[in-house]
Amino acid sequence: MKNKKIIALLIAIVMAVALFTACTNTATTASEATTTEAAAASTEAAATTSASAEGDRSNIQCELPVWYNATAEMRELAKVDVPGSQGYAAGQFGDKAVDVSEVSKLMTDENIQKIKDAKLTAAICMGFTGDDWSAQIVRGLREECEALGIEVIAETQADFKDTKQISDMEAVSAQKPDMLFSIPVNPQTETAAFKKLTEQGIKVVFIDQQCADMEPGKDFVSVVSSGNYELGLYIADELAKFLGGKGDVAALYYAPDYYVTNVRYEGFVERLVAKYPDMKLIATNGFQDWQKAQDATAAMLTKYPSITGMYASWDVPAVGAVAAAKLSGKDPKTFGMTIEDLGNEMALNMAQGGFIKGVGAQLPAQQGRAEVDCAALACIGETPPTFVVVPGLDININNLDTAYEVLYDMALPEDIVAARNKTLGIQ
Repeated sequence: MKNKKIIALLIAIVMAVALFTACTNTATTASEATTTEAAAASTEAAATTSASAEGDRSNIQCELPVWYNATAEMRELAKVDVPGSQGYAAGQFGDKAVDVSEVSKLMTDENIQKIKDAKLTAAICMGFTGDDWSAQIVRGLREECEALGIEVIAETQADFKDTKQISDMEAVSAQKPDMLFSIPVNPQTETAAFKKLTEQGIKVVFIDQQCADMEPGKDFVSVVSSGNYELGLYIADELAKFLGGKGDVAALYYAPDYYVTNVRYEGFVERLVAKYPDMKLIATNGFQDWQKAQDATAAMLTKYPSITGMYASWDVPAVGAVAAAKLSGKDPKTFGMTIEDLGNEMALNMAQGGFIKGVGAQLPAQQGRAEVDCAALACIGETPPTFVVVPGLDININNLDTAYEVLYDMALPEDIVAARNKTLGIQ
């Protein structure tokens, strides 16, 4: 009997311990669940706050490239009514943008005479040529060199191949120019080649973008660029004018991670977010070879027939984009494109009432002149700004003639004038 009581007592103790353990585990699990729910709620709240701070981006309905990196400053600039009126986006590596007028202030009569007396020499190592933009850059470089008594002793172009550009620079360095002007084909692979030039005492000025791992004011003198981000804003504005601020749009962009084309595209997209919520970016396609731009455009127009407007990158690939739009049966009265840079072929298309409705244009000849000024100033001991911006132009058919004259330093060609007058009904 006594043994039975002991066994019953032991069973009761075991059951009590089990019950206590179960209750403890349940409480712990509940506590952990509450903590997890709280963490999830906190994460969700943080995400909501972040999205709210970023603004409503619901009109961007497709993925952006992996290199896309519009900063908070850039997004604020996209809200400014007149691009550039409140400053320009920072440079490639965060350098403060300085207007080209600050370089002009350093070109005093005294400094100009010092430059002429120095009997300087220069080399031009372009990444590519054959288009209107590069022709105007070289024109500006040569004209300013001539005006300042600087002899151009070498001029090369690399067919958009970094290996050739590196080889070109090695050959040029043997001629020991005082200054060298270049737009790098590949900013990641050409750093050592450019640093070698600087170490030889050659004053390097970059066109549009610099190489990676190079310190401004030490490894090179200056970068002289258009306000490329602001050009993207212009491009969006002109497309919005044509579409009345609403509709499905697409973007044909340069796929490689290349600063100047990146930042223009970022300007276009951020302007849509900031100013045109009823313009929905529903399709994008990147190209690496501009000769494939027609195929890339055709693919978007076939898949998304509701598209009524598009960003078509710069004037050279836009030729293919225009061809694709024609073949797809698009009507320029209801479908339009906006681009960067005003080449003559696209100027004629605009004048004829074609698909090109607006342009955000660089001023390459003016850039070239400023690049020479920066290098020459450095040669006589002055310190020009390290990131110089030459403001661009917002162009459409209504100001085509005046803008063309500013850009090319010549009147709009007669065939383009005739086409524009016919389109606008001007006698």
